[in-house]
Amino acid sequence: MRLIMGLVDLVLNLFSLCLWIYVILSWIRPASNRWTELLRSIVEPVLTPIRNFLRQHLPGQLQMFDWSPIACWLMISLLRQLLSPLRYF
Repeated sequence: MRLIMGLVDLVLNLFSLCLWIYVILSWIRPASNRWTELLRSIVEPVLTPIRNFLRQHLPGQLQMFDWSPIACWLMISLLRQLLSPLRYF
């Protein structure tokens, strides 16, 4: 069980790192290349459903900002909290 939890934690850490890089790159808008496309293919399948959900449920004033990365980080944090008791089995 520890091995599985270690792998889950590793995947969450790697995804979180990819998300950070994706957000930073969205501010500087580099030219599209295979690395940015790889990063987009990793992050966007998770962010798109979150973004669609938030568009439907947030008031218009709050839709000016893309809250999906923040919501994703919160969900990762919640998932880690829910899975943390399983680390000791």
